[in-house]
Amino acid sequence: MTAAGPSWSVAQTHAQANPAPAQAPRPHPVTHIVAAPPWHETGLAELARAYELLLVFTWRQIGVQYKQAVLGVGWAVLSPLLSTLVFTFVFGNLAAIPSEGLPYPLFVLSGLITWQYFARAITSGSNSIWGNSHIITKVYFPRMILPLSAVLAGLVDYVVNLMVLLLLMGFYGRAPGVGLLLLPVFLVLATMIGFALSLWLSALNALYRDIGFMIPIALQAWMFLTPVIYPTGLVPDGWTWLLHLNPMTAVVQGARWAVLPDATPPDLLGLALLAGEFVVLFLGGVVTFHKIDAVLADRI
Repeated sequence: MTAAGPSWSVAQTHAQANPAPAQAPRPHPVTHIVAAPPWHETGLAELARAYELLLVFTWRQIGVQYKQAVLGVGWAVLSPLLSTLVFTFVFGNLAAIPSEGLPYPLFVLSGLITWQYFARAITSGSNSIWGNSHIITKVYFPRMILPLSAVLAGLVDYVVNLMVLLLLMGFYGRAPGVGLLLLPVFLVLATMIGFALSLWLSALNALYRDIGFMIPIALQAWMFLTPVIYPTGLVPDGWTWLLHLNPMTAVVQGARWAVLPDATPPDLLGLALLAGEFVVLFLGGVVTFHKIDAVLADRI
């Protein structure tokens, strides 16, 4: 017992005199913010990783739409209802445009809610970059979130208007069929086309303000080239190719058929052309948006 004491004291003294070397501090992670990658880098993977931020911007966009509005979401209902009343009086009663055997208010409203969702998506999406310039110039985040959140925010209005349409169908004694299950498919198509065009327009509108003045005029003309207030059978055979080239023809026609079983189903050729047009619009929009994104913070 007595021999162990000195050896322990010597060992302890030796350890204190020669302490173990301290571990080197671990380096902190460094984040490098660089210019946009080459044009072939789409940034879609970065957009997918920032899905939580996308939800935040979408919810923010929904709140901004009806901030300090007395009627709130009621404005989303008044717009298609008033338009339906005007179109019914002018085109249904005075012009006596056929409606495929359906009550004209149902025929118009079923196509109008889809078209107005698309038009609002284009309008909000095209202004998304310019309207958030104060954020873009301060912090980096995937810019594609802005037009996509603007497009997705309009889905709330569409759901509310769909409820109004179903109530109006009950008033006329009409009930949706099993085709209603396919309505989300056509709604997704409208969302995809709206997002693809918003990529083009939001980037260009941030640099050239003339785009913002042209969009309402183009959308108004586009609506009359889409079978919203008239059936496709009313178009002469020599002009049906124009309907097929219009990507919203198949979307509006398909959404109307999904809700109203007696309506004309979407044309397969129109759906095929719609798929091809979306690929071209989306890829072109991604490339254009990405190239402008590289200089966006300096030019906006």
